[in-house]
Amino acid sequence: MELQHYEMESERLRFRRLRADDFSLVAPILQDAETMYAWEHGFSYEEVVDWIADMLRRYHEDGYGYFAGLDRETGELIALAGPLTERLDAETTAIGLGYIVRRDLWGQGYGTECARASLTFAFKKLDVPRALALIRPDNIASLHVAAACGMKPVGQLTKQYRGKELPHVVCAVERAAFFAEPDEEPGQSAEVEETAK
Repeated sequence: MELQHYEMESERLRFRRLRADDFSLVAPILQDAETMYAWEHGFSYEEVVDWIADMLRRYHEDGYGYFAGLDRETGELIALAGPLTERLDAETTAIGLGYIVRRDLWGQGYGTECARASLTFAFKKLDVPRALALIRPDNIASLHVAAACGMKPVGQLTKQYRGKELPHVVCAVERAAFFAEPDEEPGQSAEVEETAK
């Protein structure tokens, strides 16, 4: 029996790479319009397939991307989360983080747990000095999660998506500041809906 390799771990979750046959695992999250409101639509069948393919490409090219966050005890999918290469402009990229928590589990601290795990991966495994989160301005829950991780607003950025301009707040945290933050118990902060993209 093949042992499962986990890219990240947190108190309640283990994170593994997505596989090409994970459609049925991730589709309930990605096809839910309320969960995916930062994209302003639930994904179609083709968009879910393309999203998985994009993660597989990111793993190959970058070594990371959204991972499947599974409950340590049940193996149930709780969230999709991980570090992401974000394009800030034509010449500049940075390490950001993304997390999408299953809607029926909002309000239970999984957003903060996913964000902390992603930041720990970025700082310890990727050895970056700073990490970002790109958050829609009206996503108050995500802004609270970013603040709980020591992230502060440092600017704004507009992403082009499906012919629309989507404004984002750029939040950032330096490695030293992140590790200086006291650990927060899961469930203490507001739940995130979604950060990146």
